Amino acid sequence: MDISLSQMAVIDAVARHRSFSRAARELHIGQPVVSRTVALVERVLNATLFTRTTRAVELTDAGHAYLTVARAVLAAAERGQRQWNGYLTGENGEVAIAALPSVAATVLPAAVRGFTRGHPGRSVTVFDMPAAEGVTMLETGKADLAVCDAEEASRLTGPYDVEVLATDSLVAVMPPDSRLTALREVTWAELSREPFVALQPGTGVRVLTDFGFASAGTPPRALVTARGVATVAGLVAAGIGVSAMPQAVLPLLGFQEVTVRPLTEPAVTRQICLLGRNPLPPAAQAFRRAVAEAFAQRPSPVDLGLTRTDGTRTINPAPAQTKGSPGPRPDDPSPRSS
Repeated sequence: MDISLSQMAVIDAVARHRSFSRAARELHIGQPVVSRTVALVERVLNATLFTRTTRAVELTDAGHAYLTVARAVLAAAERGQRQWNGYLTGENGEVAIAALPSVAATVLPAAVRGFTRGHPGRSVTVFDMPAAEGVTMLETGKADLAVCDAEEASRLTGPYDVEVLATDSLVAVMPPDSRLTALREVTWAELSREPFVALQPGTGVRVLTDFGFASAGTPPRALVTARGVATVAGLVAAGIGVSAMPQAVLPLLGFQEVTVRPLTEPAVTRQICLLGRNPLPPAAQAFRRAVAEAFAQRPSPVDLGLTRTDGTRTINPAPAQTKGSPGPRPDDPSPRSS
């Protein structure tokens, strides 16, 4: 017969109070129940745990030895219960999220800070990667959440929840001395007349820029290819050419002297979605709410301008009402973004 946690708690209470009656009052049970429990445990252990006199109850050597074991078991059970309660409430848990690099660098830091600050039992692993890879991580169970574009989200089947977080537009990025800076808006046709700096093929942004030029019927005059957003921004700032990027990446370009204008005819947009397994562990549910809140509180495009100490307006979204046909939507056969 195994000895239960409640029976160990009776032994501990009797040892602390050196009294059956005081132990009974603490445990809110009758004294006969305490006596029967002690007798039962002693029979199971085949050992006498207490010596009883008219004035006190004392532990025997066997009682001291067993009390050490019982208290260790009770402490471990209490720790385990706290951990389980923490799991149920979302206070304890590890969360893995796969996100577009632009989102991982600009929006997720606020979500991670809000999720973990004051909650030492929580941890987050962020995988910044293209949308297709992030969705694959979600499908294979390596990530609890994924941030991707609506096109990638639409290919998911099975028990997943999808939440639209934001709509992102492509904007024209150019050197400050470009002739295009004189324009309030830049069309894809106008952009195509300049040397174009593109992200490498296979990336979501490259698919979007290819779609923009194809829709306007004007392929770029020349093409320079780079792998990362920072490299593209550096090439543009150096006067190599112009580019097009989602508004979400503009905060990453603040170290470069580039100018930004709305990009129209057509206006190319992408919807950014948050995907989650269903059901999600409680901690992942809490982090999902933190991500949605971070997106809701992120600066609007009109607030993304960065001014240098010399007064040069290096990033100026110039958020006027754009014109042209709408960009790709989740139900369109148009390109994916990342």
